[in-house]
Amino acid sequence: MEQTRRADPQRQLRLRLRQRIQWGRWALLAIVAVSLVNQVLLMLGVDYHFLFSAAMPYYLNWLAAQLPIAGFKAVAVVLTVVLYLVYLACWSLSAQRKDYFLAALGLYAVDTALLVVFAVALLENPASCVLEIICHLALLALLCWSYMAARRLAALPRRRRQPSQPVSG
Repeated sequence: MEQTRRADPQRQLRLRLRQRIQWGRWALLAIVAVSLVNQVLLMLGVDYHFLFSAAMPYYLNWLAAQLPIAGFKAVAVVLTVVLYLVYLACWSLSAQRKDYFLAALGLYAVDTALLVVFAVALLENPASCVLEIICHLALLALLCWSYMAARRLAALPRRRRQPSQPVSG
C-alpha cells in the first residue's frame, strides 16, 4: 500500500506544484523583507541597496529626499506603507487563493516597469540599473512560474480519500 502511494504520479505532481507555489510565496516574502532592509539603509544614508527587492518604495523615498517639495516626503512614506501592506496581504492570502498570487505578480510587474521608466527618465546613467532590472525579470519569472503551478493545481481533479482498511491479525 505504501509503495503505491509513493509511486502515484498524481500525488507526485501535486507535491511538485505545491513546492513551486511555496517557492513563489517565499520569494514574495523575501522581496518585502529585503525592501524593508533597503528602506533602513536609505534612512541611514547608506549609498547601497539590494537588488532583490521592490524598487518603487526605495526610489520613491530616495526621490522624496532629493526633491524639496513640501508634503512629498509624507506622501512617499504613506505610499510605501501601503505598498508593503498590499504585498504582505497578497503573500498571506495567496496561501488560500491563487488570485492574490496574480495580484502580487501584477504589482511586481508594474514595479519593474516603473523601475525601467525611472532609470531612463531620471538617472544620468540608465545602464546602472541593468542588473537590478535583470533581477526583477528573474523574480517575475519565478512568480509567474509559481502562479502557473497554482492554476494547474487548482485545475486538477479533487482526490478521493481511500477508506482505511482494518488491520487483521
